[in-house]
Parts: sequence; C-alpha cells; structure tokens
Amino acid sequence: MWQALFGLWSLIPGKQLLREENEMALQGNLQHMSVADLIQQFGQDGKTAQLTIQHNDDKAILYFQGGTVAHATLGNVQGEEVIYRTLQWEEGEFSLEMDIAPPVVSMQRSWSGLLLEGARRLDEEKVEETVELVEPETKEKEKMATKRKSDLLAEVLKGVLEDSADIDGAAIVGIDGLVYSANVPNREMDEDIVGAAGAAILGLSNRGVQQMKRGNFARTLIQGDDGNIIVANLDQETLFVCLTPKNVNLGMAFAEVRDAAARIREIL
Repeated sequence: MWQALFGLWSLIPGKQLLREENEMALQGNLQHMSVADLIQQFGQDGKTAQLTIQHNDDKAILYFQGGTVAHATLGNVQGEEVIYRTLQWEEGEFSLEMDIAPPVVSMQRSWSGLLLEGARRLDEEKVEETVELVEPETKEKEKMATKRKSDLLAEVLKGVLEDSADIDGAAIVGIDGLVYSANVPNREMDEDIVGAAGAAILGLSNRGVQQMKRGNFARTLIQGDDGNIIVANLDQETLFVCLTPKNVNLGMAFAEVRDAAARIREIL
C-alpha cells in the first residue's frame, strides 16, 4: 500500500513527498500537507510508524499504532497536549518512518477525536482573541455609561474651552431655551440668558432658511463689536451655542464647533 501511496502523491502538484531508498520513509512540508492531514492519513492506514515534525526550533514526534496516535512528545510535553500544539503549526518539515513502535502508550483517544478536540480548542482561542480586542472598547463604553449624561456634557464643554483659543464660552440648550449644560466663564453673563438667546436665534434662523428655501438649518453666525455668537444645530430638540472673542479665526472656530458637536451628539 505504501508503494502505491508514494507513487500517487508524487504525481500530485504541491504534494512532493520524497521517497527514501528503502521506500520506508517519506518527507514533506507542512505547507503542502497540514498536521491534521497527516494525522488523518496515517491514522486511517492503521500502520505502526513514527512521524517527526520540525517547526522552527521545536521538534514533535508522533507515534502511530493500530489506527491511533498512541504517543507524542514535544520537549518535556507528552500526550494529547502535543497534538493540540502541533495542529497550530502551519510551517515546518516532517518525515515518516515505518515500523517504529511507540516507547509508551500515553493516549487512548482516537485520531478523529484528537482532531475534533483540537478544532474545538482552536475555535475557543479565536473567540478569546476576539474578546480581548473588543474588551477595551466595551469597558470604555461601560465606564461612560456609569456617568450621568449631564456630567459627560459638562466634560465636553470644559474640554472645548481648555483646548480652544477661539471659543471662550459654550452651552448646550434645548429649543425651548432650557440649558442642559453650560460653561460661560464671564460671571456677568447669566446662563439662562444664553439659553433664551440661543433658542431665539435658532427660531429666527429656522424661519429664515425655510422662507428662503435654503434647506434645513445647520448653523448661524452673529457678529458683534466685542465678539461673535455661533449657534449650531445638534438635533431636532437641541442646539449648541458658542461664544468667541472678536478677531478670531472663524474657520478654526467653526471646525472646533463641528468637532465638539459630533462628540455631544454621541452623548445625546
């Protein structure tokens, strides 16, 4: 049977298994025939043989006897654990020598049972790797969920004022003028006034773009002698009001408003 098997494999592209002079040993590469394929092939044949697999600096030896993998070694590791480790090897060289009996019998599981258990372990490892990749993001979301929405909005506004040289006041306001969160350093300015003024500006701007058929309102700019007011739409119920000094880079201010609005929408 082995002579026929060698002759057949020699004709299959990519399965160049080398026949030794005594026709009792064969060699090959794991890129052409995987460890699982080897276990299945030699397990089904029912012969007594020794399979040596070299993977980088690791060398595993598998002993076949009576249609089972009777014993396996990998350094100081013996038994089934060797099989499960070698099933992960995708590169390396192997050689098979016939009629070499196992020194001991360390495994009773069938070759098919070993492959099934190995496949199950590989699937579990893939799931664990996926969980490890997703877990940091999930933990961050859970951390955010533990905070109140008002606290998160306040953090965004604080960050806007700390990071921007163009915005010196900001508020998140409902269309009815109710202030959800505000950070207005000017003590002379009442937050309620900011909310009421923002809602009024929104109402006027909405009517203007509708009457002039300019689509839906996105944002508006009001310029005064001492500074500017930027009002941006967050959603149908909420708007973002920003105050800037005069003579600022309005392009940069609009960009910062857009970025902050995106973060606020995620929270809302």
